[in-house]
Amino acid sequence: MTSVDTRLLLGRVAVIGPIAFTIAWIVGAVLQDEYSVRREDISALAALDAQNAWIMITGFLLLGAGIVALGVGLAGALNGRPATVGSILVAVAGVGIIVAGLARNDCSSQLETCADRVDAGDASWHHATHDLVSLVVFLALVAAALVFARAFRGDQSWRDLRTYSLITAVLGLVLLVLFITGVAGSWNGLLQRVFVTVLFLWIAVLGARLIRLSRAQSAEPAT
Repeated sequence: MTSVDTRLLLGRVAVIGPIAFTIAWIVGAVLQDEYSVRREDISALAALDAQNAWIMITGFLLLGAGIVALGVGLAGALNGRPATVGSILVAVAGVGIIVAGLARNDCSSQLETCADRVDAGDASWHHATHDLVSLVVFLALVAAALVFARAFRGDQSWRDLRTYSLITAVLGLVLLVLFITGVAGSWNGLLQRVFVTVLFLWIAVLGARLIRLSRAQSAEPAT
């Protein structure tokens, strides 16, 4: 494959990842007994006590692959240090999503019984790993959106996404703080879904732009 064809494929994978992840948590929530989308977080659907954990685990893996694909694709489509740093941050986030999907929570962290286990130090290493890696992923994506807001400024093909990336970074950081502090109380599960949608929609939008630019480039007559 040519480099243009490769970027086209990477863009498609980047778009598919967030869509697959969203479908996974919706289907998983429907199939899980006594599960509250409003209260419980997405990771609970992949926890050790989840009824159909494989659905959400698959969603995590496809999302991770999509984010890594976007990082690689952006690295080949943009020049400059900010683009390089941003691409690395995106790729790191993608790998982190895969790790988080495999390092499963013991239980639903938003439920009092599970929270008590964690506070008592009775949680497993993979439960702690999942939570820590998830935080790293979210911070990496927020930072990546901020860095790409700068990188896009110097490229005509991406410049119109600069403001969108900046808004994503700021809004993402605010929502992350609100989620971590638990100010939403019993609505924290819904807050998390809004938060991740903001970040993962950004991934899909950049993937779609990568597709469009790759198609346009492949359609140009050879010189």
